[in-house]
Amino acid sequence: MKVILTEEDERSLRSFIYEIAVEEFKAAREDVHISEQPYNQTEIAKMLRTSTKTIREWETLGMPHGTIGSSKFYDFIQCKEWVLKQKE
Repeated sequence: MKVILTEEDERSLRSFIYEIAVEEFKAAREDVHISEQPYNQTEIAKMLRTSTKTIREWETLGMPHGTIGSSKFYDFIQCKEWVLKQKE
């Protein structure tokens, strides 16, 4: 089957597909908790379904985190990978 589109229909279809792709990539990023900014201790505890006390304990055991001044920040992917390795 061959579909013939006018230039306007082709542009419209391309735009529609692009919008769907952008939405799906955004949803996928949110599903795996990829963000452009790091999470604070309360946020990472919630995402890892634990307490901030446990997060502090895990830090002493080597869970990856960064510090700027007195503020700590966490990358979800790195922290999740670290937690999973501890269960091995």
